[in-house]
Amino acid sequence: MFKLKKIQVMEVQVNFKVINPEYSQEYADEYNGGKESESNWKYNWAVSYGLKDVQSVSTIDNNCFVLKGNFENGDTFSFNIPNVHTFRCHFADGAHEDFAVSKSILNKTHQPKKEGYNVIRYYFYINADPASQQISPNLVINERDIPKELFREQ
Repeated sequence: MFKLKKIQVMEVQVNFKVINPEYSQEYADEYNGGKESESNWKYNWAVSYGLKDVQSVSTIDNNCFVLKGNFENGDTFSFNIPNVHTFRCHFADGAHEDFAVSKSILNKTHQPKKEGYNVIRYYFYINADPASQQISPNLVINERDIPKELFREQ
C-alpha cells in the first residue's frame, strides 16, 4: 500500500505600504508613546491581500508585469510594465499570481521569518515621491509609467 505525501500549503499575506515622508518618529516618541497618530501617519496608504492554498513563493527582480484587462467599451488590452519587483505565489495546479511594484518607487521589501507558522507575510514599502498609482490590485507603479493607451478616448 502506498502513502500519499501530504503537500504543505500555506496562507500568504501581501502588503503594499506607501511611506509618508512627513512622518516623524521623534514626534511619535515624544507625544504618542512611540506610535503614529492622526496628525503623524507612518504611511500615506496601505492595503493587504490574502491568498490561501499557496504551495511556494518566489521573488523576481527586474521583471516585466503583464497588465491585462478591458476598456469600458469591452475592448481588451494587454500592456507590459517593465522594471518591476515581483512577489510570486505558486499554486499546486501550476498556476501563479504575481504582485509587483515599479523599481523606481520601491523603497524596500521585507519578508519576516517566523518558524512554526504556516503564514508568509510579504511587504512592499513604496516611496511617496515620485507619485505612485495602484492600477490593479496586484500592481503599484510610478505614475509616469502608466501606459498612455489606458487614457485613450472611448
